[in-house]
Amino acid sequence: MPFSVVLQLTAVVALSALGTMLVAVGAFGSGGLCLAGAAWWFWRLYRTDD
Repeated sequence: MPFSVVLQLTAVVALSALGTMLVAVGAFGSGGLCLAGAAWWFWRLYRTDD
């Protein structure tokens, strides 16, 4: 796996963790945006062009 993919995957996991922590403490807007951003980034990183 290329280093850039590993780096991006690490960033997606970190963004998901941050979003989850924000939602857990009641910051639903910011947490939701972090989770949505992580989901979008993950989809862009791993989508297939069939």
